Amino acid sequence: MEPDITVVEITGRLALGRESQRIESLVEELAKKASKRVIFDLTGVDYIDSAGIGMVALASGKLKETGATLVLVATEGRVLQLLNLTQMNTIVKVYGTVAEAAAAV
Repeated sequence: MEPDITVVEITGRLALGRESQRIESLVEELAKKASKRVIFDLTGVDYIDSAGIGMVALASGKLKETGATLVLVATEGRVLQLLNLTQMNTIVKVYGTVAEAAAAV
């Protein structure tokens, strides 16, 4: 998107294993590049577990250390329910569309 907004589309499963490792590597890369506004688009995620929620929290913390902001995009369904249930939505803002998230950051 805009020069200083990075959108990361995550699809499939966000759970313990390779998926989490790839996201952790990506977050490290974003931190090194000094990306200031990052959007994780979770609309393509069909499964998330506690490790996935933990990865979102870790990503948020790492990016915050570099002065960056992370927001999430999640629509109705299991992913949004778990973000709300774990109160992750109080740590990382959640929006319904990428456009809404981009306007907010």
